[in-house]
Order: sequence, then structure tokens, then C-alpha cells
Amino acid sequence: MGGNQSRTRKLTVENDDPTSVIKVSDDVVQRIKNSQEARPAAPEPSFQQPPPQQPPPMQPMFIYEPSLTSVQLRQANLAELKKNDHYWENRLKNQQANHQKINEIMDTEYKRAVDEMEVTEKTKAQSKALPPCQDAKKAVMQCYIENSNEPMKCANVVQAFQQCVDSKRASLIANRG
Repeated sequence: MGGNQSRTRKLTVENDDPTSVIKVSDDVVQRIKNSQEARPAAPEPSFQQPPPQQPPPMQPMFIYEPSLTSVQLRQANLAELKKNDHYWENRLKNQQANHQKINEIMDTEYKRAVDEMEVTEKTKAQSKALPPCQDAKKAVMQCYIENSNEPMKCANVVQAFQQCVDSKRASLIANRG
């Protein structure tokens, strides 16, 4: 066991601290002291601070010149935005077309309802109106009152009343059909 010489370990520490100070815990300092006391015969290695390494020269970076990946990302984003805009434009057009159809249907239904109301109002007005040929009727009644003993003298007046009623009946039948 003791025949082989122990190897020394080397430890490389990169110092990121701008003050060039390497921080070591108390435990590590104690172990280093104990290991040096145990080997008094070995020459003390000198702990020299390694020369500060200069960072590798930075390549010039242009802030205003986008990299290839950012250009690709920008193009992808623009394509996605255009696709989204196209989708919403089509959806808006479809909604407007649907609303136009609904408005047209509502207009035709409204016009149909108005027409039906006008027809019903006309029929109600006609049914509430006085019966036709009232003047001729009064004339017939007056003739019978005046000629109560001779009703045949009123034949012309009765015939005029009958023609009036027939013409009104014919016009109503023509209007229905």
C-alpha cells in the first residue's frame, strides 16, 4: 500500500470575478494547511495567481443586422398574422352575407304581413260598410209609401234597385277571383 507514491491532483479554477479574487471556504483552507503539515519534506508549491486570461476576442456584432433565425422568425410571424387576418376577413364577410340574407327574409315577411293586414282591413271595411244601393232602396220604399194602393207604378224603381244590386254582386265576385 505504501509502496506507490500518491499522485498530486491539479485543480483548475476559472475566475469569473472581475476583482480576480478566488473565494475559498474555511474547510478547504483547513484541509490545505493539514495536508502541508503532514508533508514537511515536500517542497512547498508556490501558489501564484495565474495570469489573468483575456477573454477571446469578440466577434463584431451588429445590433441592427438581424440574424438569419430572427429574419425567419419574423417571416413566420408575418405569415401567421396574414393567415389570421385572412381567416377573420372571410369570417366577417360570411357573417355580413348571413345578416344580409336574414334582413332580406325579414323584409319579405314584413311586406307579406303588411299585405295581409291591408287585405283584412279592406274586407273588414267592406263588411262594416253600409249595404250597397241604399239610395235605390230608399227610392223603392218611398215609391211604395206614396203608391201604397198601386204598387205596379214602382216597377221601374224596383228594377233599377235590382240592377244596382246585381252590378255590386258581380263586382264583388270579380274582385274575389
